Amino acid sequence: MTISRVDTVSIPVSDQNQALKFYRDALGFELIRDHCSNNQKRWLQLAPRGAETTISLVTPFGGMKAGTVQGLVVQTDDIQLTHKELKQRGVLLSSIVNLVGGKFATFNDPDGNGWVLIEASAKMYA
Repeated sequence: MTISRVDTVSIPVSDQNQALKFYRDALGFELIRDHCSNNQKRWLQLAPRGAETTISLVTPFGGMKAGTVQGLVVQTDDIQLTHKELKQRGVLLSSIVNLVGGKFATFNDPDGNGWVLIEASAKMYA
């Protein structure tokens, strides 16, 4: 078998423009692709700067519902600074919690898709 990595994670959203504003402007993700096909399906693809895995902001399909993705993890080298910067950009985050392996805070996108911000104290593998 030759599967080598997770390429793209689809995030179901109710309003692609609102979601784009959140992920690009509040979280600072880079817009990689904004393409609309002939049948009016829009492909929005973003990623944190330098990341290998991307996200796509999709209108729900195949049984998906906006806001149902939970537990996606993004990493930072300085959770205190990142937490402060995100709050200044209007992101509502939980308090920072110290747990085995690092420091964590959680937040949601406008639809309720749930994210975890971590500062790992060592390389973390799922």
